[in-house]
Amino acid sequence: MQEHAIPAAAHLSSAPLARAEVAVPTLLGLSVDELARHLGPPQPMPVSVKAVLEQFPIADTADSTRYFRYQHLSLLASYDNATRHLNDLVLLGTNEDLLMQQAGLAVEAANYLVLPVFQAHRPTQLLGLRVVPLDPTQLQ
Repeated sequence: MQEHAIPAAAHLSSAPLARAEVAVPTLLGLSVDELARHLGPPQPMPVSVKAVLEQFPIADTADSTRYFRYQHLSLLASYDNATRHLNDLVLLGTNEDLLMQQAGLAVEAANYLVLPVFQAHRPTQLLGLRVVPLDPTQLQ
């Protein structure tokens, strides 16, 4: 069984950062087009990221997933192709604390969930963090 590597940008030093590189919570309400205006155009999907996508229980992600690199973050944006609205973001990397810090995420946020994503065949190996926006009307 071949191991799939995470993109080099996702392997980062453990040196603490002073502040978030990008405030991911502010991106969750955007369309994929607005996201591209904030992060730059989507990048070609690296082979290693395509292998990561195969581990997600998502059918036919080819036209509804885009790969972005912003500073030291590698992000997968899943969106509804008809409305262009973001469904979720996956931050790729193996250091949960560092990803949380770089993305400006909080575990106990009221408007989104942060879920760890693990390798399918190595359930103790972190692939990244999935950030899912919550519908505020469902929280009442």
